[in-house]
Amino acid sequence: MERTIVTYETFHGSAKKIAEVISNKLNCNLINIDTPFEAEDLSEIDNIVLVFNFRGPYTAQLTKLYLSRVKEQLKTKNVILVGEGLFSEKEFPVVAEEIYKNNPSKTFNKFFVNGQLRMETLFKEERVLLKKFSEITGMIIKDMGELDLAKAEEVALEIERLIDTEEFKVDGEAKVEETKPKTKWVCEVCGHIHYGDNPPDTCPLCGVPSKMFKKVE
Repeated sequence: MERTIVTYETFHGSAKKIAEVISNKLNCNLINIDTPFEAEDLSEIDNIVLVFNFRGPYTAQLTKLYLSRVKEQLKTKNVILVGEGLFSEKEFPVVAEEIYKNNPSKTFNKFFVNGQLRMETLFKEERVLLKKFSEITGMIIKDMGELDLAKAEEVALEIERLIDTEEFKVDGEAKVEETKPKTKWVCEVCGHIHYGDNPPDTCPLCGVPSKMFKKVE
């Protein structure tokens, strides 16, 4: 397997749990991006898996700052985003494509894992904001969602498969194009791209069946 690291940014622990599942499956280092000496030297790394709560203002901002610091290195790397959030499968591809546009890499893939909100884990400032939101909207904010670690296991398996493909192994953009499987499939629901003779049984990002994939010539 190529040289891989799994990085994460977390405040309440959910993203870290997902990152642990993935790093255990890949048998690779797990690094918090708050440790710059470990997370920012990618000279010996081929594949970077980034796990973060893309709807969390703190973790999303810190992840973007981290990406800006390693931007030049990413151009020759395989980047995989794993977004954690609450019922936001349709939003995540938009966020992911924006990240890729600002931080282009050799290859780019994205996956989504459902997260959770637990009131007792929130910071005081977050509770104050939610209280104000409830007062304005009349909505009662309570615990919601379940951290989908089973989905995290599925994502880990898909990432393991990706890393073992020729697309990930070869060096240089020209060689990537030459060895890339000829058939390209695009999920019509979330935009996930799959290369292979056939579409996947289910979309690894949004879970729709293979019939929702369109063949791109």
